[in-house]
Amino acid sequence: MRSSPYLRLAAYYAALGAAVWLLITLFPALPGLLDHFREISVLGIAAARRGRDLEQVVGPSAQTLSQGAWALITLLSMLTALLLVLPVAWVYMVTKRRSGYDQSVVQTVIILPMTVAGTVILVQNSLALAFALAAIVAAVRFRNTLKDTKDAVYIFLALAVGVAAGVFAPTVAAVMSVVFNAVVLTLWQFNVGNIYADRLGADRAARLEPHLAAAADDKKKKRFNGALVIHAARLEPAQRVAEALLDDQAKRWKLAEIVPSDRGTSTLEYLIRVKDDAVAAALVDDLKAQGAPDIVAAEFRSLRGLKPGKEE
Repeated sequence: MRSSPYLRLAAYYAALGAAVWLLITLFPALPGLLDHFREISVLGIAAARRGRDLEQVVGPSAQTLSQGAWALITLLSMLTALLLVLPVAWVYMVTKRRSGYDQSVVQTVIILPMTVAGTVILVQNSLALAFALAAIVAAVRFRNTLKDTKDAVYIFLALAVGVAAGVFAPTVAAVMSVVFNAVVLTLWQFNVGNIYADRLGADRAARLEPHLAAAADDKKKKRFNGALVIHAARLEPAQRVAEALLDDQAKRWKLAEIVPSDRGTSTLEYLIRVKDDAVAAALVDDLKAQGAPDIVAAEFRSLRGLKPGKEE
């Protein structure tokens, strides 16, 4: 049985905390080096030396760190950013599995914080470098339209984690990562804000009920335990791909309904029996990968939660 996303996240953060503790235990001089870095960073001098050129303030102190120390600090900052955004990327993949998934967002969320962390270390001790970098970025145009407005929130979080790692404030970065993932998973789990969820579930249950009743009459075969819903741009190619994958991965399946749409697309609704939710998730991923562009979206719903609702 597949574990809960909350348990997986908790296990990941617990393992990460244990790894940090082990690293500090094996290398006791490491906290002192990082404390010294924070002292000569922007966070350590902003309050005391406000209004002066950061290069003049930090320059002499920064020289007390060797090139090897700077390399180690940069490596640790980038690794901190990476390890704290990996669960964010995983949460995106889990919550976007049904619709709106964008591979480029996942890769950006993973890569961007490391880049930001390294850049912050480079420019925080030099006001001239900071202005130079701003001029370079302003000269380059980045044009990308996100499929979902919520994707922008992931990008903002990636930037924030990168900045926190760059000034080596791992506690801040860790709290942002944990709280963000917990909130997003909760919103996704309870489908917060979707006022049509019950109505759509009821409509689908009403359509599938005769097929479920007919299947239940056959005592020799095990009951279907899920509904697979496929949204197709082209019906026949999508159906061929879907049924080939169902033959390979499902223990039993049946085409229950083909629902046409006014937009020229079609929705195929299958009753299926699979071993567990992990197999269903892999099936959905394969449908999207092998069926594109004919298969626009696919989702799996457990029949145990598919109950007719009542309209108010």
